[in-house]
Amino acid sequence: MDMDMDMDKTFYTVTMARVLTGQGRYEAAARIYRYLLDQTPDQADLRQALDKVSSMLPEVSEQWHDVADLIERWVQLTLRHKALRQLQRIRLRIDSPF
Repeated sequence: MDMDMDMDKTFYTVTMARVLTGQGRYEAAARIYRYLLDQTPDQADLRQALDKVSSMLPEVSEQWHDVADLIERWVQLTLRHKALRQLQRIRLRIDSPF
């Protein structure tokens, strides 16, 4: 996974998707186009760009994208859980009188 889905989406731009396409990183470019389409579904040019990039990807069932999204979300939640546990340990140290 190139980009954390909950991070700042500053680089989720058409320009970045084009750069990634030029580098042959079609899945990353498609992820950006999907995100942009979620934000502005009426953009026909984004739909065309996604279709073009998708045609360069090997055949994968649509279910795979759902699975990949779930795995990515699971990893994010796991990392957040770890950070939360670390913060709780720090709080216990601060609150402990000794």
